[in-house]
Amino acid sequence: MPAETTADRAADREPLSKLLYKGTTAAHQAAEQTPFMLAMFQGRLSKDAYSRWLVRFHFVYAALEATSEALRDDPAVGRLHLPELARTEAIERDLAYFHGRDWRDELSPSPGTDAYVARLRHVREEWPLGLVPHHWIRYAGYLHGGATLAKLLTTTYGLPEGEGMRFYDFADIADPAAFIGDYHARMNAVPAGPGDIDALVSEGTRAFEANTAITTELGEEAGLS
Repeated sequence: MPAETTADRAADREPLSKLLYKGTTAAHQAAEQTPFMLAMFQGRLSKDAYSRWLVRFHFVYAALEATSEALRDDPAVGRLHLPELARTEAIERDLAYFHGRDWRDELSPSPGTDAYVARLRHVREEWPLGLVPHHWIRYAGYLHGGATLAKLLTTTYGLPEGEGMRFYDFADIADPAAFIGDYHARMNAVPAGPGDIDALVSEGTRAFEANTAITTELGEEAGLS
């Protein structure tokens, strides 16, 4: 009888995307409930505080996309190298809108961004499979609901249509629904064995907690309680 393969074992369990979703639900909910994120979702966040959010996550997406690029030929996670998802340049365009040509002067890391970037560097150098939950968390949610959030923020700040909201505009993706389906298929095809699942769920929880750490910092700076 042929030896059981990783693909065979994967076929006997729920898709990785569902396992990550279920396993990180509590951390995901906590990340959405920080005072900063609640203010953003409720249209109460100042424009200055929002631009600070962009600054912090510029560091995160730049590190994530450097990791994805470095692992583009990795046999396990290279399938997630999808340049049309890249957000760093879009964030830079938004920062240029809010701060003008000297927007780079606004870039300032924080303990939260430093910790997040360090974790992504660890994934790149020590555990490529760990890219999966970080990649999923930082892109999938904005593919699903980014347009709605962009509309809310555009109204909140009285922005010209599209200006300052490039982060949410996946212009290179013609059919988001089809793309999301393909994305989950790629993700679920990652050869993760039973022994990897708990570690990937833990990494997903760590990613949400890193997100929470950054928005908690931002909330404190903005005087939100």
